[in-house]
Amino acid sequence: MQQNKRRISMVFLILGMALLMIGFSTDNKAFTFAAIACVLISLITGGRWMRPRKK
Repeated sequence: MQQNKRRISMVFLILGMALLMIGFSTDNKAFTFAAIACVLISLITGGRWMRPRKK
């Protein structure tokens, strides 16, 4: 299950970066907002930023 989450996280990150480049090149805000959503989904599914820190 952990491997699937990492793969999904990577796919959403790449998709978000591609949408961001399309949004910048066409000056379309819809692509930019979709890119932000994809990157946030990538962060949530990756889960690295939500783990407690090791002491």
